[in-house]
Amino acid sequence: MRFRSVRVCLGCLAFLILFAQPARAQHGDWLMGTDGLLSAQQAPEGIFYSNVWSYYHASGSDFVTASQPRCTALEYCQSLKLNVSGSLDEFVDQNIIGWTSPYKVLGANYGLFIDVPFAIADASGTASLEPNLSQNRVSSSGSSQQTSAGVTKGSIGDIYVEPVNFGWHFRQLDAIVSSGFFAPSGPYNSKAAVNIGYGHWTGVFGLGGIAYADADRTWSLSIYTHYLLYGSQMGGHYTLGDVVPFEWGAGKTLNLNNRIFQQLILGAVGYAQWQATNNQINIAPPNQTAASAIKTLEDTRAQVYSAGPSINLLTKYGLFSLRYYEEFDAHATPSGRQLMFSLALAFG
Repeated sequence: MRFRSVRVCLGCLAFLILFAQPARAQHGDWLMGTDGLLSAQQAPEGIFYSNVWSYYHASGSDFVTASQPRCTALEYCQSLKLNVSGSLDEFVDQNIIGWTSPYKVLGANYGLFIDVPFAIADASGTASLEPNLSQNRVSSSGSSQQTSAGVTKGSIGDIYVEPVNFGWHFRQLDAIVSSGFFAPSGPYNSKAAVNIGYGHWTGVFGLGGIAYADADRTWSLSIYTHYLLYGSQMGGHYTLGDVVPFEWGAGKTLNLNNRIFQQLILGAVGYAQWQATNNQINIAPPNQTAASAIKTLEDTRAQVYSAGPSINLLTKYGLFSLRYYEEFDAHATPSGRQLMFSLALAFG
């Protein structure tokens, strides 16, 4: 009876390792913090190009945490918990090319754009760029493949296409409605601990606005929220739950009355993300213990918040932006920090 109980407990532990959920750098396909102070502002009419560079770092013991409730039917099976440390550094360079047309639809300017990212990731321990619920993460001998001394990869990431972008412009309010998709263009291997591509299609719907507190539109409050619907995972028997990334910015615009340096915007920025639906794991559990572990992972929903300072400088050569985000109150995902720099050019 003792050896049978030991085998059961080891089986519980192996199953939890099998389905433990590593962290991802940006907590989802949408790279939060991309838009900054005026996140819900549609680009001016004409062709535009924006380069957004970001550096993200997270480290500690929050990369893998999977808890299994007490096995009530087996007196020797205790509550199990995994808590393994890791470190993650990710560099992303986004290249955004788009067009805002003069054509109106229900009073809104129509636009579109494409975002082609390139990323370099350096991960160690249990760190990864996306959650992975695949049993390929454990070898046939039962040993975990989630930890590593260090993995560095770099390539093109998943391309984002936004063919629907409508912007309304009123005296004290700008509004935007958008829709697009992420294509799994980045390299993905379901057996790898670190992937630059996420291995699934993703549908995106966006809604946002900027309110101006004064007639000169120098005080602004911007919010932009998206809804991401994940497709089924390539090479895996699961689908991640939908998420809601939310970005905000509050700023004060100073007119510099200079031919080269035209405007300075100072303010605060932040983002948050909540998982809106449960994960779906399409695996038949071999016993009640496995079924309980699957149920726990399906019901676990991630969330994270962040805030930080930002500065925008509008010049005759383009719009430059620098911002910093400190994450906090994270659940089922790591808490890190991010530095972003961007340059936007308009060609009327």
